[in-house]
Amino acid sequence: MSRASDDLGPFSGPRVSDANLWPTEPDSISPSVRSTPMPISAIAAALAADDAEERRQAAARLGRADVTEALPLLLRALGDPDWRVRKEATYACHRLIQAAPAGSIQGAEGERPPAPPGGAEGERPSASQLLVGALLDALRTSDDVGLRNAAIEVLGYCGRDATPALVGALGELTGDERKLVVDALGRTRDPAALDALYAALAEQDDNLRQSAIEAISGMGLIARERVTDILYERLADRDRFVRLTALNGLNGLEAPVPWRVLSPLIDDPILRSSALVAAALAESPEAPRALVAALATARGGAFAQLVRALARLADGPLAQHAVEALQAAPIEVGARLVQAAAAQGPGGAEPPSWRGLGADPVSGRAQALVLAAMARAPGAADAAVQAMIEPALVETAQRALGLLGGEALPAVLAYLDRHIDPDPDLWEGLDDATAALIDGAVAIARQRAREGEPRAPGVDRLDRLDPQLDELLGAVRRSVKSPSTLVATSALYGLAKIGTADDFSLVVSQTRAISLPVARAAESALAGLSERYPEAARALARRLMQAEETHLAAAIVIEALGSADREEIAFLTGVASAGDVRARRAAVTAVAAAAGASALEVLSLSLADEEREVRLAAARALGRLYASLTESSPAGDDRARARELLGLVRASGEPELVTAAAQGGAPFRSDPPYSEAGDRLSAPGSIEGGEGSASTSGTSGGPPSGKVL
Repeated sequence: MSRASDDLGPFSGPRVSDANLWPTEPDSISPSVRSTPMPISAIAAALAADDAEERRQAAARLGRADVTEALPLLLRALGDPDWRVRKEATYACHRLIQAAPAGSIQGAEGERPPAPPGGAEGERPSASQLLVGALLDALRTSDDVGLRNAAIEVLGYCGRDATPALVGALGELTGDERKLVVDALGRTRDPAALDALYAALAEQDDNLRQSAIEAISGMGLIARERVTDILYERLADRDRFVRLTALNGLNGLEAPVPWRVLSPLIDDPILRSSALVAAALAESPEAPRALVAALATARGGAFAQLVRALARLADGPLAQHAVEALQAAPIEVGARLVQAAAAQGPGGAEPPSWRGLGADPVSGRAQALVLAAMARAPGAADAAVQAMIEPALVETAQRALGLLGGEALPAVLAYLDRHIDPDPDLWEGLDDATAALIDGAVAIARQRAREGEPRAPGVDRLDRLDPQLDELLGAVRRSVKSPSTLVATSALYGLAKIGTADDFSLVVSQTRAISLPVARAAESALAGLSERYPEAARALARRLMQAEETHLAAAIVIEALGSADREEIAFLTGVASAGDVRARRAAVTAVAAAAGASALEVLSLSLADEEREVRLAAARALGRLYASLTESSPAGDDRARARELLGLVRASGEPELVTAAAQGGAPFRSDPPYSEAGDRLSAPGSIEGGEGSASTSGTSGGPPSGKVL
């Protein structure tokens, strides 16, 4: 007798795990063909044609026929020699099952329809019930492989309607037919079938038992608790295939297996692959140690699976145990991880550790790189630096450098020494990597400073760098003048974090850079240095105030310091109205931060500045100032004046100004009194009553008449 597992050609049906997910119907037959009615006699004639395509088109029309009339023709089509006709017939069965609810099938006039399988006398059978009875008969009587396989597929998609009849048939049939019924029970996705499937595990027929465990495993998502219990039990089964299927099922459910049960399975060559996957879900500290030990000798796919399993453990609650196991491993383990993380092996070939790996080697290399960094393996830093050049590995390489900390600095410095050069050609394609390495190295330097001795009052810990960090600072300073905008901005942000007071002049010069991103980064760096070295910054501000070209830098320094004397406030007031655009913008922000309420007059004028950048800075500064005045003097005159100016912003008709003020802290929505007043501001010239009432026409300290805010 032929077995249903024989090769069927291009289509062999869905797996048990895919049951109840009906395959997508092909587009080669248009919906109109499937839906156009056709006499049953014509369909029968077409199914007898020699042309397979004509038979397939006829099978497609069976999905809209009366199921009682179509049943014999469906069985013929399901046993057709051409697999495409059989597949079209299964689609037709599915449409009949979906379209005909229970009780919709009528018998001939004056006749009572036959009792459905498992149904009571006189009940009207559904399409699925009629199909179940006919297909089970076909399993009993036909040796046709194609028909038997198609029958199992359709029985599975009959779902719970098929379960009682299939369970009954399982007790009646013998031989290979029982395995087919077990397959069909698994495809039904009906939890009620689990009892029969579990009972099948007690049979002596290994073929039947293997089909049963596959069917049970495929039901894990619909009956998780029951299936998990059965799969755990079967990890000790006498049949290795049953153990393997049970282990794969537990892995699919991400159910952790106790280490005492899992450990012996890793030694079995057949089970090792699945056992390593399960080890990634283990909750025992023994798991990382066993996996690290296996890394020393594993090859190909086994090595890749070990890496994936360890990487998952290293990201979970056993992370510390994984790190300890990696650092205690022989040096050969770290060397293998570094080699696996490399872009190329000896001779330019892909590292041999990834040969035969089914998954994307890039993800495996990323995991190996992180593990190598955790192991503090020699060469891990160089591998991380090289990985920075590959966009797909940048984030992983940054993580690896962070794990290595100060140990990575020599490799980073060696790279920067080779690539920091005024020749633009040397930067092509490497800007991202170099900028990211600067960021990473600066982060390492700051971490080393935080972990060092507590700094004395007035002394920045980074003032006392060791020679290695001094070298890094030199590389960052050279990078500030890089022709690459990306590298230059990274270097400037780095100077803000690890630079010294000696870097003020370099950063000030870059505030006038042609590249606006570089100039903006220089402004941030200047503010950062000023906060770290306030005494030097105060003296610097006095010098910068003397030259018009450095007024912008002076305003930035004063804002960062957060306070100003009378001379400095006068300087900021003058620059806010007479400097270049960037200087005016910086002066407006600085005067609001340093002068407090006395800056309101400056802000009122700047709100009418011809440059959008200055107006937005003034609105943002006004919002911040209003918020601070609300905390310090809720009912004061200064707050009333600030409220008046915010009313003008609200009435200006410029959404960007309103947004900027809100970003600064203006409570347009959270302050009911202000909201009520703001609702009355329908035009710039009408502010009536309430706190802070004023007019836009020539009010002292307000914007000039005729200017629209």
